Amino acid sequence: MNRTPLVVLIALASCALLLPAAPVQAQVRSLPKLGAPVPDFVTAEKHKECSTGPGHKDPCAEIDIEKIRYIVGWDAQTKAVTWLFTDDRRLVTDTQLAVGNSCHLVQDSGAHDSTVPYLKWIIDPRWKGPATSLTGNAIWYAALQKQPFDDTYGSIVGFVQSAYLPVKP
Repeated sequence: MNRTPLVVLIALASCALLLPAAPVQAQVRSLPKLGAPVPDFVTAEKHKECSTGPGHKDPCAEIDIEKIRYIVGWDAQTKAVTWLFTDDRRLVTDTQLAVGNSCHLVQDSGAHDSTVPYLKWIIDPRWKGPATSLTGNAIWYAALQKQPFDDTYGSIVGFVQSAYLPVKP
C-alpha cells in the first residue's frame, strides 16, 4: 500500500486535532504578605493612589483572591507591600469576626478599651484575628466605626493590615 505524503500529513493533522490539549498551568495567585515585594499581577491591575496611613499615600490596586476583593497598597520606591484592606463580607477571621459584626469596646470592668484612630476608622487591638485558610497567620485588625446610638459598640466596616498601623500584633 503506497501512501502519498499528502495523505500521511492529513492523517497526522487529523490525529493531532483529536488529542486533548495539555492543560495550561494556572498562575497561583495568593494575597501578598505585608512587607513582601508586590507581585506583578497586582501592579498589572489598574492602580490609583490610596491613603494607607497617617500622612502616607501609596499606589494601590484592587484584586480578587478566592472570590474576595482586597485592596493592596505598596511603597512606590521599594515596591514592598505596605497596606492590605478588605470590606468584603466573605472574609471571616478564625475568631469569627466579619464585616457587619458589632464589637463591644468596653472591658468587663467597665473601662473603655484603648482604641487608636487610624485613617477614617478606629482600631481596638482586642478585635483582630487571622483568617488562616485564606491569608495564613497574618493578623487582620477590625476597622471600626463607633455606633452613633451607643459609643460602647463599634461596627466592623473592614479589615486592615498596615505597616503604618500604630498597634502591633
